[in-house]
Amino acid sequence: MARKKRVNLAGFYHIINRGVEKRDVFLKKEDFEWFLEICEEYSKIFNFEIYSFCLMKNHYHLLIKTTDNNISQIMKHINMKYTIYFNKKYKRIGPLWQGRFKSFYIIDGNYLSSLVKYIEFNPIKANVTQKIGEYPFVMSSKKYLFSMLNFELIEKIDFKELTTEDILNIEEIRKSEIKEISKEKNKKELSYFFNNFSKEVATIKALKEGYKQSEIAKFLNLSVVSISKLKKIFFEKEKLFEKLKKEGLFWSYDKNIKYENFSESVFIEHTLKYGDFDDIKKLMQLFGKRKVRRIWEKTMKNDNRFIKINLLIARVFLGLNIESKDLKGKNDRFEKLKLFAS
Repeated sequence: MARKKRVNLAGFYHIINRGVEKRDVFLKKEDFEWFLEICEEYSKIFNFEIYSFCLMKNHYHLLIKTTDNNISQIMKHINMKYTIYFNKKYKRIGPLWQGRFKSFYIIDGNYLSSLVKYIEFNPIKANVTQKIGEYPFVMSSKKYLFSMLNFELIEKIDFKELTTEDILNIEEIRKSEIKEISKEKNKKELSYFFNNFSKEVATIKALKEGYKQSEIAKFLNLSVVSISKLKKIFFEKEKLFEKLKKEGLFWSYDKNIKYENFSESVFIEHTLKYGDFDDIKKLMQLFGKRKVRRIWEKTMKNDNRFIKINLLIARVFLGLNIESKDLKGKNDRFEKLKLFAS
């Protein structure tokens, strides 16, 4: 008998997964934290947020909000990457999870508060702790502050007790069914991404489209390790961009603009002009001295307003043996006045 097709719509999902044979899947503190790191990584690729989570030793609960019809892709990648990590670390083989993950699509937003309470009360029900937020691997502990975590619901809920009404609401969620199943969207060809975007941005967009790293590596004739490094560098650049945007370095641009849609040269130029020492150091690491030097020479080397910072960039970051007089450009206004006076 064919298994039932999974609901795959944008919106809220309660996700539950257990270890195979009910075995423990989180053995040490770093295991719990690595699982959250994996969720954070894929939240940037698949654009989802987590509104509540509870990681117990042998199972987990997630309340995820997706912006696309991709919950199956999200959980497939998270579970697979954690399995690879766990099996390698503890020298085991075979499946780690007990079949397919369970997912419940939340039709009625009124049930969300009951669901959050249910998830956060899990350690209390298991007699692991007696107080909400005391157990570290629940969202209400606020011990972990990843960008994927949205505390909007957590902060509004009164966690005094899990009521009978809450339990009934959970049962309603589990009984509910959705008859509308989204169709698998047609993937764009890989060539589309790499013909229209930089290699870095194209790789991220292709991953969001659902392509595997191995497929992208084969298309580009690169190793999977190279694609993994490229992805990691992209997220580091994005992180620096968001930090500088928050600090107001790109105040004249749309506040909602993302790194992938921003001019690389403008990003580098603004960071050189207005970033602090550590920002410029990170910029050099991520983009490389050759590219940064090319943009520096083109946009600000001869700008009299930045003589001090130019000297710092030249000597400290680019290793150039030059003096401040070598960085002074011509004053165009003065040259024009001198021409008129002659």
